[in-house]
Parts: sequence; C-alpha cells; structure tokens
Amino acid sequence: MSKFFDELMESVIEMDEILRKKHRDSDSNADTSVLTFQQKQAHYDKVRRSNYLASLRIEGFETTPADAEKPLSSRMEVVEKYRQKPAD
Repeated sequence: MSKFFDELMESVIEMDEILRKKHRDSDSNADTSVLTFQQKQAHYDKVRRSNYLASLRIEGFETTPADAEKPLSSRMEVVEKYRQKPAD
C-alpha cells in the first residue's frame, strides 16, 4: 500500500478509538457502543448509494428519492443481461 493510504488508515483507526473511548466514558453500558459489522456495512452501503445518486444528479440525470430504495443489480445479473444482447 502507499504511504498516504497507510497514514490515512492509522489516522482513521486512532480517531475511531478516541470516539469509542469518549462514548464509553459517557455511557454507563459499554456494550451499546460497539457497532457490528452489519451496521457498519449497512451505513457504508447507504452512503455509497447516496453519493452515486448525487453524482448522477451532477451529471444531469434525473433521480428521485425512490431511486435510493431500489435494490442494485448483482454483478451476475448485469453480466447475464449483456450476454443476452446480440453484438451489433
């Protein structure tokens, strides 16, 4: 990995530890401060979708709030869709 990426990751980990410590100190029950992998993944997916829709709007595409709720196609579904199209 690059030096920049390594330093960035160290900074993120350090900030995460600081925030978790502050949260634990302010909360009497430390177990509630632990985020599960699924919660983190769900948040990441939500932010990624939001960013994608924002980039579409910047490029001039029409989007609606309902677009954020539509499930994305899986990689295999997309591959199959384009395999079925005849070459022009």
